[in-house]
Amino acid sequence: MVMKKEDLVPTAPVSPLDYAGDLSCPLLGLFGEEDKNPGPEQVAQIEAELKKRGEAYEFHSYPNAGHGFFYYHTPGYRQEQAVDGWNKIWSFLERNLG
Repeated sequence: MVMKKEDLVPTAPVSPLDYAGDLSCPLLGLFGEEDKNPGPEQVAQIEAELKKRGEAYEFHSYPNAGHGFFYYHTPGYRQEQAVDGWNKIWSFLERNLG
């Protein structure tokens, strides 16, 4: 989501973060605090940009979880965080689509 200028290439000339002001619906983000992409500092940067642009969003970060903590068939699975994440997803969808 957050790309440095030196990471941009012809096939990806714009950082996804640059589109933060173009959302057409609320955004839900569920993040593991041990994730590297996006890491906690990038999540904070994304959140700051969404706030600055007045976008509707809801972010939740989980301790002791990395990337893919929802994947029940991998070593990175974290049951407690995944169950809470699913509850947050259903609640978010009910509030925004219900």
